[in-house]
Amino acid sequence: MGFDDGQIILDSENGAYYAGQTVRGRMVFTQGKMKTIHGIYVDMKGFCKVHWTTSHTRRVNDRTEHYTVHHDSHEEYFRSKHFMFGSENGEHHLKPGQHDFRFEFHIPPDVPSTFEGSYGHIRYRVKVVMVTSGIFSMNKDKWVPIKVHAPLDLNESRMCREPMEFDLSSSYCCWCMNAGFSEIMVRMPVSGYCPGQLIPMEVSCQNDSNVEIEEIKFAIKKDVTYTAAYEPDTRRDHDTVAEITKGPIPGRTTRNWTVEMEVPAMDMYNVNACRYIDIEYHFKISTEVSGCHNGTEETRPIIFGTIPLVGFQDTVQNPLHDQLPQIQVNPTTSSYPPAPVINQPYPSNGYPSNTPYPGGAPGFPTTPNLGGRTSPYPQGQPYPNASPYPGVAQPYPGVAAPYPPGTSPYPGPNPPYPGGNSPYPPASSPFAPEKSPHGSNQNILPPYPGGPMQPLPQVTPLKTGTIGFGVAEGDGTKIPLLPAGAAVPYPTSPASNPYAASAPEPSTPGNDEQKVPLDDTSEPPPYNPEFMPRPHDMGDKQKTEEKKDDKKEEKKDEKETK
Repeated sequence: MGFDDGQIILDSENGAYYAGQTVRGRMVFTQGKMKTIHGIYVDMKGFCKVHWTTSHTRRVNDRTEHYTVHHDSHEEYFRSKHFMFGSENGEHHLKPGQHDFRFEFHIPPDVPSTFEGSYGHIRYRVKVVMVTSGIFSMNKDKWVPIKVHAPLDLNESRMCREPMEFDLSSSYCCWCMNAGFSEIMVRMPVSGYCPGQLIPMEVSCQNDSNVEIEEIKFAIKKDVTYTAAYEPDTRRDHDTVAEITKGPIPGRTTRNWTVEMEVPAMDMYNVNACRYIDIEYHFKISTEVSGCHNGTEETRPIIFGTIPLVGFQDTVQNPLHDQLPQIQVNPTTSSYPPAPVINQPYPSNGYPSNTPYPGGAPGFPTTPNLGGRTSPYPQGQPYPNASPYPGVAQPYPGVAAPYPPGTSPYPGPNPPYPGGNSPYPPASSPFAPEKSPHGSNQNILPPYPGGPMQPLPQVTPLKTGTIGFGVAEGDGTKIPLLPAGAAVPYPTSPASNPYAASAPEPSTPGNDEQKVPLDDTSEPPPYNPEFMPRPHDMGDKQKTEEKKDDKKEEKKDEKETK
């Protein structure tokens, strides 16, 4: 009995949380007799650690010496520590009986996902420590790991909606004799997928050679890069996540297939916030041919996330949904408050009704409601009564003109040109008497105040593309835009028009740069890739390692306190 037999109980049964959620838990144990201690505190920590070693040789005093170099990196994302009972100093009496100490911590929203790799890891753990009193006493601790999921929304990257295309062309030769060529075209609709979804591929193969293409391989590759800050170096780890094949394709034949490749059930790691571990996925297509000929291959980056693209297989359930955060609180046995909104699991669809626009899909059949606000102007007009000036539709209240009566700047009957000296000859006036544009002989106001009432010319629409022009009835080629005898300022021929637009020729994209994988011949990894077992299944070796790190931290904290 006692603290050593106690248990840490979390509000998540599988110990999984989303970044930004709150971790709530209890430390429950039974104390048999009165015990004097300093206090009991809970410590939650999230950190990244990278480590590997390399062997080297050097000459010292004409002798060959072997030595080992340790490459390390470490960063801490957050750490929260507070006392549930007692304090760092002083003595407090822990009474016998059942004890239930409760705690809660907030996980920052910008932390990376939990990850376990060959040369490094990203871990989160909750530890409860009893600080004992006495010179020869040892502190007691209990700890449990937690798994943090940092969601990766595919809708936030425009690249995820871009289609992916492959073009594998090969020419075959045998003893300097041309044996023909082959071409394989592969097209995928998007570049972003989630576990459980299907990757549809349209495969078109044309083999105009005497060589048989034995098979086409479709593979998903994962590349993990570790970076060491102390004794700087990098280490890469390559893995094939999934692979399928199709074929064969005999010589002088053509094949067309529709291939579907399922994204396997795998953990999705969002480690964008980590500086020392980087994870990338690639889609690789390669061919195997018969004889002494070499096949071809092409690789493109592909993105995997946790929230699917809206409208693309967004109803497919994640195969690992039982390992995602599932916080269940029983109000009859727990007094925890209800989980806030941030503690709810992320929805499988980012937008209700599969559209980001309220009321319908793009095209705006209804006016989007921005934040539930309505226009302050009636009937969509920015000014009451459709006029910015009160009372009348004039810029000066009570006055129909900007100049008082008798103060017009134009002499006589107020024409702009005294004596009738109009700049247009009578035959070429742009205001020749014609019918009204509204299909009637109704007169309209003349172009200048005081002039006679004249009708406007009948205009016939002349359509050019989506822009409309108008010409008078009669000869449709005569457009009275310039006075008689005036020269046209610009040529009308498209070949000699200096303002004619010309589109550049489409450029052919270059071949993507291929990453050559490095051979990894280092010694076995120093860390156990499976870190997330239940506390009662953890081995002595892992517990010893954690205790050593914790003792170093406690000594460091004691020195800082003194």
